[in-house]
Amino acid sequence: MRTRLLRGTAIAILMAGSSAYAADLDTLLKAPPPAPQFSWSGCHVGVNMGLGDGHLQWQDTQSDGNIDGTGTTRTAHTNLSGGVGGGQLGCDIELGPGLVMGIGGSFDWSDVAGTNQDQFNVPWTLTDHTDWFGTATGRVGAVVDRVMVYGRGGAAFAHNNLEIENSGVTLGTPSDMRTGWTLGAGLEWPFSPHWSMVLEADYYDFAAKTETFNNPAAVAGGFINPPFTINVQPSFETVTFGVNYRFGDGLGLY
Repeated sequence: MRTRLLRGTAIAILMAGSSAYAADLDTLLKAPPPAPQFSWSGCHVGVNMGLGDGHLQWQDTQSDGNIDGTGTTRTAHTNLSGGVGGGQLGCDIELGPGLVMGIGGSFDWSDVAGTNQDQFNVPWTLTDHTDWFGTATGRVGAVVDRVMVYGRGGAAFAHNNLEIENSGVTLGTPSDMRTGWTLGAGLEWPFSPHWSMVLEADYYDFAAKTETFNNPAAVAGGFINPPFTINVQPSFETVTFGVNYRFGDGLGLY
């Protein structure tokens, strides 16, 4: 009887140990959970800052000798430069390995401005200041080792403040918003699941627009009579550095 009891106890102990070992082995052999997948799909918001450089063209609408004192309507130029800074937002979708498409918008305050003497009418001083600009664009990117190289293009908007002086007397200070287009290229590099850095270069071109210069004090003083109109066309380039925050699960890097 005692032998039978001992034998049963030994068998029970062996079976319990075998079950525990099997459970431990099953835990060890079980596959770890899959790592988060790297993906550019999602939406983002960010900030940027940088430098701008460009020029503005001035041309008489008639051969009346304002911008061009010879009356042959030659085009004068003002060189522009200054700082820019603002924000951007957008959404991307990764269509397949290495291919990303997206849409976005941006708005930047600007100190891109310039002043110079009229090349063809020396007493005149020409000034332009682009105080803000924005975009609505699409982009296509190629991903190389988690760095996206992309091109973007679309519509652009800008606000310009203009001024012409004759021998120190202001002839007019019109301002307006104008539309145009932009093309650019950039690099975006994610440094955490939700954050990425962006380096981008863009070109902006805006349609020519007719501006009226009509300062009553200048008219009364005989500096302009009658008021005159000028065709004005700005264009500029920017190089900016930015940081984006990505919503949701992020890029799944870590």
